[in-house]
This record gives sequence, structure tokens and C-alpha cells, in this order.
Amino acid sequence: MRDLILNGNINKANQILAQLDTYIAWPNDTPPKLLAYLEATAKLPDDVDAARLERAQQFFTTYGIPFGISLMCRSLPVLYAGRVGGAQVLAATGQLTGHFERRASETLRFILNVAEPGGLDPDGKGLLTIRKIRLIHAAVRHFARSKQRGAAENWHADWGVPINQEELIGTMLAFSQQAIEGLRQLGVKVSKEQEEDQLYLWRVIGAALGIHPEAMPVNINEAREVWRALQRRNFGPSDAGKMLTKAHVAFLQANLPDLAADLVPELMVKLLGSRNASYLGLKKHNSWSWMMDVLRWVFRWKSRLANSSHTVESFMQEYGEHFMEVLQKHWASPYCGQAFQIPEQMRPSAAQCPMLQRSEA
Repeated sequence: MRDLILNGNINKANQILAQLDTYIAWPNDTPPKLLAYLEATAKLPDDVDAARLERAQQFFTTYGIPFGISLMCRSLPVLYAGRVGGAQVLAATGQLTGHFERRASETLRFILNVAEPGGLDPDGKGLLTIRKIRLIHAAVRHFARSKQRGAAENWHADWGVPINQEELIGTMLAFSQQAIEGLRQLGVKVSKEQEEDQLYLWRVIGAALGIHPEAMPVNINEAREVWRALQRRNFGPSDAGKMLTKAHVAFLQANLPDLAADLVPELMVKLLGSRNASYLGLKKHNSWSWMMDVLRWVFRWKSRLANSSHTVESFMQEYGEHFMEVLQKHWASPYCGQAFQIPEQMRPSAAQCPMLQRSEA
């Protein structure tokens, strides 16, 4: 991806990203490096525990509604609390895709594709999405450090490498261990096995996204320790984090009646905790505090019924899948068919790229 951008082949890079949504045959002029990448990522490693993945994906769909709330009101916004590097990368990604709403929709689509049953099979949507996200990450790394941007947006060297191993690990933990903590706050009963399975699912996804396997925590206890270390090291207030949070709240509020507008920050404060919420500029609105108690009561009873009845569990799986699919389509609908595009301003000038100079001579 970096080679294509540096050679000025922006259109070719965008064509590749668009085709990664499908399994159609690649043309003869496909770069050899890309073909090697596609072959290497065509399936998960043979030693992956398929039974654990299936259990984790079934659990995700069974509790689709509380998972959706936990992801949107805890897992995603907590990543904005990354004081150095993380929030700035996310802000840059919002600029790269043109709309915060589309970036949020793309993230939700990624989560649904990898977490739904069969999503990580050789022909599953999840593997397609992972391939594409990994190349998008490569483009974003280049974009974040590109000198084609305004001086105020320049990447600071002390922020480290954009989308580095630490930030990827934090994201995987936000979607697994932190999402589970959100479920518990919402009243869902989660067993030790279910919690470990969710972590395993995201360890597998993380490895496919390029995280070094030895860097990922191997169990929930290690995951909690790593998360606490990440918080101590890099969580705090930032202008980028507050900007992203404001856009995130507005995105969710746009899908609720005006009367319930204050429910969004109330849920986020409850699920994030007061410290992380304060980093993001969120304030508690007591007018909706009762709703958290209602949600806990509803999800607690659903959890008990699912654990005591196979029929109820099957119904909740089907209902959860339908809910998450409708939710994703609703949020993504304004952006359907608008594939991720690398902007033309990333095309290097001849003075910046000697290779490009030679090709044009």
C-alpha cells in the first residue's frame, strides 16, 4: 500500500481497497506483494480452536443488544481517552474518510463481520474485512505522517508510530475484556468460560490484524493487568479525544428521539466510569439515571432465561443477529457504496518522490 502511494498510484490503491470486499479473481496487473499478502491471509492458522471461536460468536449474537450498547457506549469511546497517539490517529482517520459517521459505521461493520458465526471461515466476511482493515491501517500510517497535511495536523514524533502494537492491543481489549465489563454493568451474567472465549476470539482477530501473538494477554487476568497498564501509561484528556467524543455522542443522538438526547452521555458516563468520562469531557445527566436500572433489570432477566432454556437462548441468538444487522444497516445506509478512499492530496509531488520523477521523465 505504501509503495503504491509513494509511486503516485492512488487510483490503483483505491481499486484494491474496493475489491477487497469481494472474493472475485484479481487482475493480471495485481502487484506481486499484494498477491502474496492475499495468499498468506486467505485463512486462519490451522492451530486455531474453531470450537472456541464458534462459542464466542454465538455468545455475541445471543446478547446482540447489550453488546451493541457496551460497544458504542464503552468500548469505542474509551479508546478516545488515549492521550498521546491513539486519539490523534482516530481523529486523522475521521478526516481521511471524510465523515465521523462513516468511520463509526465502518468500525461497527468490522466488529459484526468478525464476531458473527462463520465470519472467520475461509470464505467469511470477517476475513475479507480484516484483510481490508490491515491495508487501511497501512494507508492511515502513511497519511498520519504525510507532509502533505497542514502544519497544525502534523504527526508528532513523540506520539510514536501511528496504529502501533500498543494501540492495536488496546483496541482488541476494548472490544473483548472491556466490552464484557460493560455487559456486566448492564446486568448480563457472563461466565468465566464465556469471558475467556471472547478474549480468545479477539486474540485471533488481533493476530490476523498484525498483532504479535506473544504481545497479547493469554487470559482474562493478564488482560486486566495490561488494560490497567495502558490506562496508567497513556489515558488522559486531549483535544482530539474530546472532539471525537462530541462527534460520537452526536452520532448516537441522531438515532434517538430528541427527548432521549441526554440518555447517550448518561449511558456513556455510567459505562466508562467517572474518570474516563471526565477525560472525554462528558458530564452526568441525572434525568436519565433511572434508565440504567431499567436496562439492568431487563438484561438480567434475559440472561437468566437464556441460561435456563435452550429455546429462549435460540430465540435470543436469532433476535440478536437481526437487531445487530438492522442497526448496522441503519447506521451504514447513508454511506452504502462509498468505499474507503485514499485522498488525492496524499499523492506525492515529483520533488518528494525521486522514483516518481524517474517514471515521469
